[in-house]
Amino acid sequence: MVEQFDIIKVKLEGIGEFGDAASEYQGLRVSVFGGIPGETVEARVIRISHDGLDAIVENVIEASPHRRSAVCNKFGECSGCQWQHIRYSHQLELKQEQVRRALESEGLDSASVQPVLASPDEFGYRNHARLTVRRRINQFGFINRVTHRFVPIDQCPIMAEGIDSLMAALSGRCAETTQFSIRYGVNTDDYLIQPRMLNPEITVITGQPYYFDVMGGRKFRVSSPAFFQVNTPQAERLADLIRARLELSGSETIIDAYAGVGTFAALLAPYVKKVIAIEESGAAVKDARVNVRDIPNIELLEAKTESVLPHLGRLADAVIIDPSRTGCHPAALKTLSFYPPKRLVYVSCNPEALARDLRVLTRGPYAVKDISPVDLFPQTYHVETVATLTFAENKEKNFLARQKLVLASASPRRSEVLTAMGLKFEAAASEIAEALTEGLSPEEQAKAHAINKAAAVAERYGAGTIIAADTIVVSGDEILGKPASAEEATAMLRKLRGKTHRVVSGVAVTDAATGETIADSSTTLVTMRHYTDQELEHYVKTGSPLDKAGAYGIQDKGFNPVSHIKGCYLNVVGLPVCLMQGLLLKLGVHPTISTNWRPDGNCPDCRKWQCA
Repeated sequence: MVEQFDIIKVKLEGIGEFGDAASEYQGLRVSVFGGIPGETVEARVIRISHDGLDAIVENVIEASPHRRSAVCNKFGECSGCQWQHIRYSHQLELKQEQVRRALESEGLDSASVQPVLASPDEFGYRNHARLTVRRRINQFGFINRVTHRFVPIDQCPIMAEGIDSLMAALSGRCAETTQFSIRYGVNTDDYLIQPRMLNPEITVITGQPYYFDVMGGRKFRVSSPAFFQVNTPQAERLADLIRARLELSGSETIIDAYAGVGTFAALLAPYVKKVIAIEESGAAVKDARVNVRDIPNIELLEAKTESVLPHLGRLADAVIIDPSRTGCHPAALKTLSFYPPKRLVYVSCNPEALARDLRVLTRGPYAVKDISPVDLFPQTYHVETVATLTFAENKEKNFLARQKLVLASASPRRSEVLTAMGLKFEAAASEIAEALTEGLSPEEQAKAHAINKAAAVAERYGAGTIIAADTIVVSGDEILGKPASAEEATAMLRKLRGKTHRVVSGVAVTDAATGETIADSSTTLVTMRHYTDQELEHYVKTGSPLDKAGAYGIQDKGFNPVSHIKGCYLNVVGLPVCLMQGLLLKLGVHPTISTNWRPDGNCPDCRKWQCA
């Protein structure tokens, strides 16, 4: 059995979630800081968690030809940089592969992924530092992501020289605060330090509300809470790349969604007829108003992108979207799919979120033309990516046909869920027997039933999207299906009384035209109340239990059998909206949900689809 601080020998196979090298040891997932894929190393275990091990290289047995010595003496102790030990040319290759893997994981072609555009500077590029202060020892530094240990620093090799100078002026004088940030204009020598500090020994000004920097020949004001790219020279090249991918003629109206402080809008304005810039952050909009006030062909809107896009319709010839790491809101993807511009440029700092959203968009009327990674973050695993999509008229007809919904069920409960949402749909019974298959887990069983139901109904439709679901109640290791008699219903309800069991719903969505099917399952823990035999007998006599898995309906207000649930309420009803909507989105289906719909229960994943 592996224990903390053990030394383990592993062969490193790939790159994991946070840039560490990935491996396995005794059947456990291992993330190894300081390794390179292809190496064999001895690593010290520094953390054991429920899903694997975190370790750090102690000794390299078989070294990669791409290995080099790290510049920083805090490397490893500090987790801010993950790849200082890897030659820069190979860092770029790993980032290209990272983008490819993300696309392939969503079933997308990765052949269009270009080589990564290298940063002009490997070190000294970062214009923003966030630091933690240990007041007891009056030192500042960073917190290791894995160990959560404080790492004191006095300079950082990836920070711009001006930030190192400001840190030197603050060293040993910051005990009045627990955190502070420095933002620095590499082309102006301007800066801000937040929060304001009162120590008279501090020789630099603190507490500035904003600072200025120059990018692409334009001066930009950036306030403390507003977003600005951390690598200014490379951000200029990023803006040039976006302009090239848009193939502008000068007559276009473009939308710059998630516009921030107006950087792209201002730099692109000279090359287009009009820019509509959308940003919801009040702080960023205040900066943007200053930054674009002398540019008459920019219209700046303070709003959520997903709220404004539907009203803009087909106004734009091209759209730029540059969302946060979480990606685009489903409502924004819906509008982009129903009102497609001729060209769409998606800028992302998260390959997984980008790939997820590209899957949705390419199930709609878009084709991917080019994917260009850009290295804004040398020495780390992070990568910016510019994806260029074009309107594909030949895909639009199939996309629109796919929006027709067919519920493969005769269940009134599932129809009621969709009706309450305000969805337009047809209902068609699948007439598939729900026989159990030996050897399948409840999750696999529920998915298999849902897939079979969807396939049976899809055969009767030439177009549209089929939604199918199957629900299984699991008590211990026993699957409780629908009772065949009143006696069987009574036995099931007695078995469940006063206990906690699992309800597993499988959901499948199928494109009737192509047969493409996506399926998954959702599990909710249900605790039954101590209902009396008399209550049970009366409920069984109503006949209601005979068409329900486990012989009960959670929504039955008369019997009211459930005392507590953990998970999705609608999953117990038989159609988890949270799961269904996610699957429909992956298939490129965007149902119009009533603004009045409020999902039953307290499932946060269901609630996020309200008014989406």
